[in-house]
Amino acid sequence: MPPKSHNRDLWTVNPTEDPRMDYRATPRPAGYRKYYQSLQTLKPIRFSSPKSNPEDNAGFLSFSTFAWMTPILWSIFRGKMDFNSLHISGWKIILCLRCRLNRLWEEEVARVGQDKASLTRVLMRFQKTRLIVSSVVGAIAMAAAFLGPAVVVFQVLQYISDPESHTLAKGIGLALAMFTAEFSKAFFISLLWAINLRSAVRLKGAFSALAFQKILSLRVNNGIPMGELINILTSDGHRLFEAGTYGSFLLASPVMYIACIVYACYVLGATALAGVFIYILIIPLQIFMGKIIVKFRFHAIKSTDSRVRKMNEILNSIKLVKMYAWEESFEKKVAGIRKKEMRNIRHSRYFEIANINIITIWPVIVTVITFLVHTAFGLPLNPANAFTTIAIFNALRISLTVTPITVRALAAAAVSVGRLQVISSALMKSY
Repeated sequence: MPPKSHNRDLWTVNPTEDPRMDYRATPRPAGYRKYYQSLQTLKPIRFSSPKSNPEDNAGFLSFSTFAWMTPILWSIFRGKMDFNSLHISGWKIILCLRCRLNRLWEEEVARVGQDKASLTRVLMRFQKTRLIVSSVVGAIAMAAAFLGPAVVVFQVLQYISDPESHTLAKGIGLALAMFTAEFSKAFFISLLWAINLRSAVRLKGAFSALAFQKILSLRVNNGIPMGELINILTSDGHRLFEAGTYGSFLLASPVMYIACIVYACYVLGATALAGVFIYILIIPLQIFMGKIIVKFRFHAIKSTDSRVRKMNEILNSIKLVKMYAWEESFEKKVAGIRKKEMRNIRHSRYFEIANINIITIWPVIVTVITFLVHTAFGLPLNPANAFTTIAIFNALRISLTVTPITVRALAAAAVSVGRLQVISSALMKSY
């Protein structure tokens, strides 16, 4: 478990001389004891100490709605914030996170060997529990987002079309059901963001600390460009943060897809399968667009590494460059690399924007095609079925909007993880 307090000299001692810096000597709680602190968050209301981190002592309602931030933001707004009163979370200390990730990596190497070891698999183990919880919460949020506009709206439209055949109690119940569905959707989406953001901060901190440790441990650069090492320490951590923030949405989206497909067939009949088929077409399209985005992002990152490496060479030999008046020649080389880098970034953004636009108009296309097929077979289409079908396909917009962002984040994170694994492999071979 992370220490409750940390001394300043912990960061200045030699790791080989202080057992506190040795992750092998760190006690590992067994069973459910390692979840003790996290399970405290399930308490509806908790009172925190002024000397503790407010997020660590937030209750379930405060954590889910980000209410624990209100006193801090209010103090900043009034200009009376004492930043010395802010305390770092004992569960986000980089030392503890890096030690755990390093231990998991060495266990992976010992289990399958250096050649078959996967840093991606290690990161999944590092986030396993939080990823499961996040996926469950995301599935509940998607279910609530489906029940409101689909099931409840269908019942409301049937009630409006023939109010005399229904009781007043049913109308009040439908109103309460609509409120409950919308409230549950907003609450669980907020809870999902709260879990994902905290998990992403831990993932970014562990990844950056492990990368820093591996780079410092390299005796030589082992043929790895200096620009690539710099990018690993600067931008790759943020890419892991984005992947940790949006990754669970991709796991929770199938709940929305399956529920909407089944209920659309129940409301409209077999002709709803036409719209379902059009929605299925977007899956290979998303995979194709994701591969293209990954390709352009990979080339852009390689160009960035080359540009940073060239700039380091220029700065290290600036006197020689000045003496021989090579400024213009090197300027053209750097400008050429930058032009190539910007071209790859621009093409990547083009496909990302196209992907988002396709996702935006796809529910409209699916609805129109579904109604055309339905009417072409001469089947009746009443207002309740029509508006419910529109609501069902619009409910899918949530999942479809997040999908391209998630694909982009995971694609960028995959490149970053691959680069750190190259360094880890080089480090193991150097000993």
